Amino acid sequence: MAQLLLEVFIIYLVLSFLLTCFMITKMYWVDHKANNKKYGLARRTQLIQTGRWRQLPLYPMDEIAKDKNLGEVRFTIFPNDDGVRRKYAIILPGGGYAHTITVPEGYCIAAKMNELGYTAFVLEYRTGFACRPYAPMHDLYRLVKYITEHAEELNVLPEDYTLIGFSAGGNLAGIYGTEEYGWKKYGTLRPGALILGYPWTNINHWFEHPYWNIWEGLLGIWMQERGNLFMFRGHQTRELRDSVCVQYWIRPGYPPVYMFTGDDDILVKAGAHTDVMAQALKANGIPYMYQKFFGVPHGVGLAVGTNAEGWLEEAVAFWEKSVER
Repeated sequence: MAQLLLEVFIIYLVLSFLLTCFMITKMYWVDHKANNKKYGLARRTQLIQTGRWRQLPLYPMDEIAKDKNLGEVRFTIFPNDDGVRRKYAIILPGGGYAHTITVPEGYCIAAKMNELGYTAFVLEYRTGFACRPYAPMHDLYRLVKYITEHAEELNVLPEDYTLIGFSAGGNLAGIYGTEEYGWKKYGTLRPGALILGYPWTNINHWFEHPYWNIWEGLLGIWMQERGNLFMFRGHQTRELRDSVCVQYWIRPGYPPVYMFTGDDDILVKAGAHTDVMAQALKANGIPYMYQKFFGVPHGVGLAVGTNAEGWLEEAVAFWEKSVER
């Protein structure tokens, strides 16, 4: 009997490992087509050729001289084409707080926002070993402050802006929407809405939502602990770890939220993240729209050619409707 159980367990390990490898391979294959990197890069080329490309360090040189890690932070301005002064969007690419996936989850989204008539800013915040506790949140604060102070020069309306975040960028956007760790703490204007793509919202509670596939569990542990290492280093407490779990900090008055995910997301499972956040939003009476798309994996960006294609247009319509209330 013991031998039979061992053989069944080995078969389970092998089959679940192969399934996990298949899902990861599928993710990269779908992402390669769905991100449409050429679209974002073409917009960058167009802006360069017309003399409108601007990529700037977020911090001044005297601050960078004191902390060289601040030199890692920059933002790129994607101005709209019609010159009409409108609300703006800040785009926060993902990358697990290890790096930022700038082109597929930054430039491509900014290009589409330009097409829809909005000026967009892509923020490359501190990640990896350049990161410090709440450094990405502080970087976002500095960008919001900069845009607010230079709104006329940048030809944007400072109120009712939106944050568009993906994966870890979705965590950053979600935390910035809170009063305790976001806009109110830093004294900036509140976002008009949050737009979240497959957001990594519930970083530190993977095991509260068990899965039958042990390899998915190991992926979750690796992502969780890597993110905590970069954010908090070795001095971690339960309080610090919970401070970046968005659902704990949603209160009445939290910004309206549009979020989407896919049921093939193997890295940020809906049941442990977006489902949990949706419950917190509902419990606090926050307007939200939650889309879960069939057959869509993690990291799709614009999601061209998938069941999620068109999600950004839907999200922008939600944003516009939210700020009219």
